[in-house]
Amino acid sequence: MKPVGSGRYSTGQKRCQVCEIFLKWDGLWCPCCGYRLRTRPRNLKYKAKLRTRKKIDEYRISVQQQEQQQTAVQTHKKPAKIH
Repeated sequence: MKPVGSGRYSTGQKRCQVCEIFLKWDGLWCPCCGYRLRTRPRNLKYKAKLRTRKKIDEYRISVQQQEQQQTAVQTHKKPAKIH
């Protein structure tokens, strides 16, 4: 099934050039014909889109990790005593 709002390769689908289908498959080889599956687009325009999408996803993950670390530090702080 074609993903909406994102590319096939960025969602983990791979293409078999012999069978002419996209697969959601963990292996590198087509289960039907044994041909090597494509994991990246051939067109330069779509390669650039995939690269930028990966960079955006990596940035979002790093921001989420930083936020989780900050909340973990804040919950473990002891309140200051007033003299």
